[in-house]
Amino acid sequence: MVISAEFLGLLLLITSAAALGLSIVIDVGRVSAEKTREAMTQRQYDKKRAALAEWRKKTEAKHAELTGLQAKLTEFNGRRHKAMTEARALELSKIELVHELGDPDGNTDLYWAQLTPAPNFPELDRKDIVFSRQIWEYRNVVHIAAYSADQAHGVVRASFGQRNGLAVSPVVPLAMAPDPEAETAAA
Repeated sequence: MVISAEFLGLLLLITSAAALGLSIVIDVGRVSAEKTREAMTQRQYDKKRAALAEWRKKTEAKHAELTGLQAKLTEFNGRRHKAMTEARALELSKIELVHELGDPDGNTDLYWAQLTPAPNFPELDRKDIVFSRQIWEYRNVVHIAAYSADQAHGVVRASFGQRNGLAVSPVVPLAMAPDPEAETAAA
């Protein structure tokens, strides 16, 4: 069998056309696969973008909630501090230290005065302060046995005075002394 040039040319043409068709099919498959991958990636991107938007909304809501809770915490801490301060003041006002001066005998009267730290109390040297500094945080009163209010006043001034960093209230008869419970209730 003799192969003619026309047959050989036709065979070459058919082979070339088949190769070209095969390459077109392969390129279309690649393009189709790329488009499918791009579409999948776009869907994933859209899902993640929607999830990010949702997380941002949730984060903003939680941030607003956190700000509200921090404000409440600050308010409650303020209330707690105020309540603790009031409880401490009440506790200190209920404790009363009584200092007794004078020699009680049958003829003397009892007088009353209150002692409070003077404004210069914190600056005083330790040796000038009568007793410990801590007792002056409480209510301190003096019961004085004396023959007259003037004598009682002199006894208190001699025992507790400005040199000790203390201020003395006016001396009154013990029967006229103010009630600490009434003072606490009034405050």
